[in-house]
Amino acid sequence: MFKNALAILNYAYAKEVEGHNFYNERIDKVKSDELKNIFIALSEMEINHMNYVKDLILKLRNEDSLDLDYVEKDDFYDSRESSEIVGSLDDLTSDLSIIRMAYLIEDDFMKFYEEGAQKVENEEMKNLLLKLSKWEMNHRDLLNDLYRRMMKIYWEKMGFEPLF
Repeated sequence: MFKNALAILNYAYAKEVEGHNFYNERIDKVKSDELKNIFIALSEMEINHMNYVKDLILKLRNEDSLDLDYVEKDDFYDSRESSEIVGSLDDLTSDLSIIRMAYLIEDDFMKFYEEGAQKVENEEMKNLLLKLSKWEMNHRDLLNDLYRRMMKIYWEKMGFEPLF
């Protein structure tokens, strides 16, 4: 009954570990303090996701109820203050490249969970995967907003703005 779900969650766990490692390894590489703080928070959130998915795997293996109380803190997105983005063109170029990779990782995670939800029959599992997808969507959107702000600053420093 949960064979597909277990395979999806095992893969999801590996991807959450990968996401955590990505953020953790780049905290000291990014130049923007705002991006650094976001990566610290996202690294911690990925640890929570890893633990959540691991608990789901254990529950599935034991054929227990999938009811878990973990809730992602939405207030991180609401209470986060934007700071002034400063730095050289080289710093901005480097940070833009890193934030773009982070955006793509979160977008992939979001799509993976959405597709996984379509492949399971159990309604409870489907809802859990959709919840995980929403968490990843929030991460993706946060990174996209920051990317767009940083890109505008980059364009201003370069002295031009593209037509799109």
